[in-house]
Amino acid sequence: MRPSRLFLCALVLTLAPTLRAAEPPKDGKPKYRFPELMVIVYADFPNEPEHQLALAKYTASKGFNCVEAELDKLEVCRKAGLKVRLGSIDYNNLLKAAPKLKDDPAVFGYYVSDRRQRDAYPGFAKVARAFEAADPNHPTLFINRAEYNQFPEFVDVVKPMVLDYYHYHWWHKNHPERYYLYLKMFRDLSVKHDIPQMRCLGSNNPPEKLRQSMYVPLAYGVQAFHFWPPWFVQCKMDKDRNAVLEDGKPVFGLSDQAKTVSEVAFELKALGPVLLKLRHEAVYHTDKTLPIGAEKAPADLWFQPEGESHLVGVFTDDKKARYLLPVNHSVEKPKELALRFKEKFGLERLDRKTAKWVPLALEKSNAEWVLKLTLAPGDGELLRVKE
Repeated sequence: MRPSRLFLCALVLTLAPTLRAAEPPKDGKPKYRFPELMVIVYADFPNEPEHQLALAKYTASKGFNCVEAELDKLEVCRKAGLKVRLGSIDYNNLLKAAPKLKDDPAVFGYYVSDRRQRDAYPGFAKVARAFEAADPNHPTLFINRAEYNQFPEFVDVVKPMVLDYYHYHWWHKNHPERYYLYLKMFRDLSVKHDIPQMRCLGSNNPPEKLRQSMYVPLAYGVQAFHFWPPWFVQCKMDKDRNAVLEDGKPVFGLSDQAKTVSEVAFELKALGPVLLKLRHEAVYHTDKTLPIGAEKAPADLWFQPEGESHLVGVFTDDKKARYLLPVNHSVEKPKELALRFKEKFGLERLDRKTAKWVPLALEKSNAEWVLKLTLAPGDGELLRVKE
């Protein structure tokens, strides 16, 4: 049975600290930043080192920039230009290795645990401090389950370098009505504590849903993605996990879901150098009936978005230049979005294939200037305002 709106309002009140205006961090520590917009996948490595290297290079060639693996795969991934989210059955082995890895650009971070509740948080805090002492440059990673509704306490107790979580919003049992509520709450925690967001996504979905699962969080300030199930990059192997050769070469492939994520990963390579430098300001929805946690644009805002099933992320850079990331959150069909401006601005769109800014034409409508965009299902675009 779906929870009532009254219950969800109570949930908002319970977690109200995350919804307050962002406050500057008070601990004075240098804050961790992602080196790129991260797309982290699992690659199924065979036994042979030479074929492991070939698989790592194949993975990088598909746009992915990081894999989930253990220490024994770090060298081949480094040679292929991949980063590694290091994991281990016994994280003490990682902790012992961490001092030698603190300046290694191939290390993304240290995975420790996921979906644990508040009784584990004091222990997590000790683990995080131990890793930070051994390697202050790479984060420890603890994946929060959003539906536990304990993530504000997690941040307060653990003080993580990265805020990582999952909410598989396409599954009907995972409270899909909370999708935007959780996106907003994690976004507000991220801004309040000045820590970057990382999101685990359900990968058993068709292309439009996978694309929406990445572009909507981007509009909410998420900068890293990983997936479950993670079996994306495959190698044909025998029962002993040796690569099966055809014409003298190992055989690699992508799952159907990985093909879509690969397409988006290449797009993020163009968006990343811009988005990583921006400060997230807000997200505004156009829906007539707002989802829980969503907001409409204030009437006095400098622009007004109009159109069914859209949202617009608002960003600024260090020079106060403004950026917009509109997304069609419908996964059914293309939708038109109109952006209405009270003043005439120059607008540019970042071409996701060339990474170059392309001028956009505005139409005059009475006392306003209007940009019309048609966005594919689940898709988004990055726009820059030229004053």
